[in-house]
Amino acid sequence: MDVASLGAAALRSLDLEQLRSFVAVVDARSISGGAAVVFRSQSAISEQLQKLEAVAGAPLLLRSRAGVRPTPAGERLLAHARQLLAIGELALRDVQDHAPATEVRLAISDYFRPSEVAALLRHVARACPQLRLRVTVGQSAALVEGHARRDYDLALVMEIKPGRAGGRALRREALSWLAAPHFRPRPGEPLALVLLPDSCAVHRSAVRALEQRGIAHTVAHTCSGVAGLQSAIAAGLGVGCLNASAIVDGLVPAPRALRLPALPPVAFRLLAPPRGAPAALLEADAVLRAHFR
Repeated sequence: MDVASLGAAALRSLDLEQLRSFVAVVDARSISGGAAVVFRSQSAISEQLQKLEAVAGAPLLLRSRAGVRPTPAGERLLAHARQLLAIGELALRDVQDHAPATEVRLAISDYFRPSEVAALLRHVARACPQLRLRVTVGQSAALVEGHARRDYDLALVMEIKPGRAGGRALRREALSWLAAPHFRPRPGEPLALVLLPDSCAVHRSAVRALEQRGIAHTVAHTCSGVAGLQSAIAAGLGVGCLNASAIVDGLVPAPRALRLPALPPVAFRLLAPPRGAPAALLEADAVLRAHFR
């Protein structure tokens, strides 16, 4: 079907976010590349493209080993999509230039994708330019307490026991024992551990698991944050625990010979803004949740 022949009703049903994903995939020449541009998962992008093709009534993309390219119908829609997105950006900027700025106090667990926090914040700033973000990064236990006191409007926290922090789980990840490639435990000595302070749930869970297994251990190095934890483990100061997305180059699974106990998975949750929150704050909450789909 020629895109120009779509009726007015069909045009009204075109979704800007689907068009944005479509343009990103075409420009990147791949689903994964487009997903990175719009900060969505590949499965979410694929679903958006399927819905867009259903509205257009024609295939829009051709997939091959060389990458993704638009069909003839996709080429025609691409030109319209770029125009619609540009107009949408102009309209939104015009409205938001006259809207009062809303400050959002966002707290983020330092276990959350440490290398991707900046990209997440850029995504929120682009989607909600009327917001003024004030960001705190810290331990989840302190962030949960601060959110309850309303020190923070939104809090992205990590928990080991599901349901304790409240809110819907946005992501679940494995928790693993890690070490430096050259790390070797000293025979006859307690296992050296590298952990955050004992206020950290991961610290308590790791120590409890070792005690239950009867493995002698000592906390050889205590770090103030996850970045320090990553560096200390990589330096060979001891064995530590990290969630999957916080594992960086230079870290490997702890030696099997240690026979370390399995650790429970973790879940990231977004604690919602309080009742009666401004519309801009609710929008920020929705944008953050959409980022994980």
